Amino acid sequence: MARPQPSSSQPASDSRRVSPRAPTEGRETPLSQGLGQFLKRYWWLGLSGFLALLAALAVGSAVNLLRLPNLPNCRAIFWPTASAATRLQCAEAYAAQGSVDGYLNAINLIQSLPQDHPLHPQISQHIETWSRRILDLAEQSFQAGQMAAAIAVARRIPIQTAGALMVTKRVGQWQQIWKEGETIEQGVDSLLAQLKFQEAFTQATQLLDLDNTYWKTTRYNQLIEKITAARADLDKLGKAKRLGSQRTLAALQEALALAQTIDQKSPVYGEAQRVIQELSQDLLAMARSALEAKNGLAARQMLDAIPPQANLSEPIADLNLILDASQLAWQANVAGLEGAIARLQTLGNDRPLYGYAQNLIGQWQSETKQRAHLDWAHQLALRGTAGDLRRAIAEAEKVSSDTAVWSEAKAAIDGWRQQIQTAEDTPLLTQAQQQAAAGNLTGAVTTLTRIGPDRSLYSQAQTLKERWRSDLERKEDGPRLTQAQQLAMAGRLAEAIALASGIAPGRSLYDQAQANIAIWRGQQGDAPALQSAYQMAQSGTVTGLVEAIKIAQQLSSSGGDAGQANQAISAWSFDLLRLADQEALLNRARAITIVSQIPAQSQAYAEAQLRLRQWQTP
Repeated sequence: MARPQPSSSQPASDSRRVSPRAPTEGRETPLSQGLGQFLKRYWWLGLSGFLALLAALAVGSAVNLLRLPNLPNCRAIFWPTASAATRLQCAEAYAAQGSVDGYLNAINLIQSLPQDHPLHPQISQHIETWSRRILDLAEQSFQAGQMAAAIAVARRIPIQTAGALMVTKRVGQWQQIWKEGETIEQGVDSLLAQLKFQEAFTQATQLLDLDNTYWKTTRYNQLIEKITAARADLDKLGKAKRLGSQRTLAALQEALALAQTIDQKSPVYGEAQRVIQELSQDLLAMARSALEAKNGLAARQMLDAIPPQANLSEPIADLNLILDASQLAWQANVAGLEGAIARLQTLGNDRPLYGYAQNLIGQWQSETKQRAHLDWAHQLALRGTAGDLRRAIAEAEKVSSDTAVWSEAKAAIDGWRQQIQTAEDTPLLTQAQQQAAAGNLTGAVTTLTRIGPDRSLYSQAQTLKERWRSDLERKEDGPRLTQAQQLAMAGRLAEAIALASGIAPGRSLYDQAQANIAIWRGQQGDAPALQSAYQMAQSGTVTGLVEAIKIAQQLSSSGGDAGQANQAISAWSFDLLRLADQEALLNRARAITIVSQIPAQSQAYAEAQLRLRQWQTP
């Protein structure tokens, strides 16, 4: 086909021109020429394809619009006259929602079509598919633990569908699984009630074998948490029991606080209530013991610590009343006792502590009579004369010794007897003191012997007797000991020992005399040895001085003439130091040997150590 020429209306300059810089520009290749000829000849094919594409897009959009049940198309359709295709399209749109109601609406929309309808096979397939999906949704509810909802959903499947045949079987499976889960759970609760935690845990793990996600996860985790919490509660209860065994108020209060934290839903709750009851009974018993020990404050604190859930309100109220009455009785007078009795008489015979109260009333009535005797005895003793005191003692002795008043009566009687004895023995004590002041120590001691050991002034009399007897013995034995000491100073040791030995054991100066005798006997034995040491030292040699010092050291440590021996040691040590100084000029090593033998107890020791450091320094 020849290329058309440019029209006359177009200038010649508009035709293709060849650029001098691009000699090939404007030329057509054989491929481009062929494509252009094809398009010009078959242009109508391209237009037809384009129109077909537009039509397909329009049809697809219309179908999608028809599938949406919310669009006016499906909502406004008059279904008795609607076509099967329209019903199917709207049913698919309902089913596309993926909900139970959506699937049921879809089924209801198309299931009324006759079986000889051309679309019946497609419609039947849709109905069965949607029925199975409804059952799948019910299965999801069952797996999520919504048993009733799952059954309700499954039973909404139309009975004329094939899916309806599976409902009864599936629901039966669900009910069996659910029953197994409940049976396992009941077994766990039963084991927990028996505090068998390991068996309960083993039983709980059987839930993991059930074909249900809810029982394998949620209910299983709940049971494990329940077992763990129960074990923790039991540990808590064990700690409460250990605290309770201490039987102190603070420990029991802490134990009760622990036991009370155990929740009512806990398997250990029943045991916790039993422990609370036992601890409360302990507090009640301890409060009663504190009451009997007249410790009202402690008794009140123990009663206040008992929790209301112990159901001990009646005995607590009774014991509080008894405590109030007892505090009146503890005033130790007739008025207080009578008030206490009146208070307890208000406690009826239907009360739990009625018997205990009656025993106290009997004791206090008896004590009232006994205290009347003691009160009258105190009145008699007011003037303080010997006769009045004896009458008071006679009245107080009427108090029975098996009553609480006896201890007071006994103390009063002892006090009044001491007053009587003091009044009777004081003149003897005065007489003895006057005799001693006059120098008659023998007479004074004799006078005090008339005060017997059961008398109130006996200890005072004994002290004076011992002092005056000691003074008398010193007066008698003192000259003898002084004369013996004078003989010893004169070297007459044997005579001194014989004279001092005349002081008998038990006398005041006996111990001093024996000490002097021991010294004098030691001096008798040490004299030859000390004399031998002096003879050795007279040689003036290092060997002689060292041997003399050794002998003197033995005498010093043996308790003999230590003073003389120590003086000799110091003197001989200075002699050794002088010899060491002389030897150091010729032989320093020999000088070191000499000075090293000077003993530490001598006065020359410090100077000897200074020499030693000097000579040992290079």
